[in-house]
Amino acid sequence: MKSLDKIVETLLINGSLLETSGLFHGKTGIAIYFFHYARHTGNDLFVDYAMDLIEDVQNQINSVKYHVRYDTGLAGIGCGFEYILQNGFLEADNSDIFEDFDDRMFRATMYEPYPNFSLESGLTGWGRYFIYRISGNLHKNFKLHEALSHIAEEISKKILEHAIPETEQPDVYRFLCDLSTLPGYSFKYDNSLRLCRQWKNIFVPNLQNIFPYMSDLLRLYSCQKYFNIDLSVEIRKEWENWKDSFCYPLADMGLLSGWANDGLMYLTFINNDNVSWMNLL
Repeated sequence: MKSLDKIVETLLINGSLLETSGLFHGKTGIAIYFFHYARHTGNDLFVDYAMDLIEDVQNQINSVKYHVRYDTGLAGIGCGFEYILQNGFLEADNSDIFEDFDDRMFRATMYEPYPNFSLESGLTGWGRYFIYRISGNLHKNFKLHEALSHIAEEISKKILEHAIPETEQPDVYRFLCDLSTLPGYSFKYDNSLRLCRQWKNIFVPNLQNIFPYMSDLLRLYSCQKYFNIDLSVEIRKEWENWKDSFCYPLADMGLLSGWANDGLMYLTFINNDNVSWMNLL
């Protein structure tokens, strides 16, 4: 069974060597782990390391025209930065950090073709960026709302046209559920959400196959949240399975399925709380 010490050692050695900056597999996700770990231990040295990773990310995305995917690009990195601020790990002027992010994401949303509707690489991932940004401080920035409304309208139109592929329907449904929690959007897309709930894999979700990129535990937490199903028994059982299997070697360092994920799972397990980070995945 890996220990927190082993996780920290592995991430300290490998984190800064990664060439990827993204949320799912790169430095942004590892920085989030170290902010949580620093809070757990009370050791600010880990805050310093997380800050070094954040600085690396900023340098990397400023040096090239970075893509806007959620899993590996600006949408996910921006959500990760917003998460760090919202959880009080850093105090910073949002306008300084996000001005370039907002402009790039706005241009992509309004003027560039989207590849699909998935969270990882498509339109709902772009939409999650704007949801995080607006929810942080209930932003009045018109451009953020314009972009988010543009995404929601496009998705609503495609729902009416029956043009959402079945494999991408869960991400669309989750996006609309998250959207409905924002003030000003609570009832605006109720009809679209109602139509989503008529989809077979939403009306009767297959808990083993939905959100296939997630681990079993993450999938159960997501299904409990979005489908209003009490899965507490299944979640407890899966925690037991996770403990027993928490000994395999991982090549990935990231937040989705690597060492950073295991580290945050470990902190969640021993503290019996702190599942907010799962909402990033």
